[in-house]
Amino acid sequence: MNLVSDGPTNDRDRLLIVMLASGYTTTRIAREMRLSRYTVAERISKLLERFSCSNRSQLVAYSYVHELLHVGIWPPCASDAGELDARSKAILP
Repeated sequence: MNLVSDGPTNDRDRLLIVMLASGYTTTRIAREMRLSRYTVAERISKLLERFSCSNRSQLVAYSYVHELLHVGIWPPCASDAGELDARSKAILP
């Protein structure tokens, strides 16, 4: 799988991936990010398409392989290259 990207992943996308890696449902992600669940579902679909992934698990695995998420840290967090802002970090448990 190649990195199919239109540029760097933004903070909200990285936060969404972190929440997916943590096992959050679409509804919980929507509540935490203060978005509609339809907006979250659409964003997940866009990320799946962008990175040529067929499901959420593959997206999370892709994120680890391409260092969007730190390997060996639980709960998941964004890598230094994709540092989340303080507000985004505050959303995470």
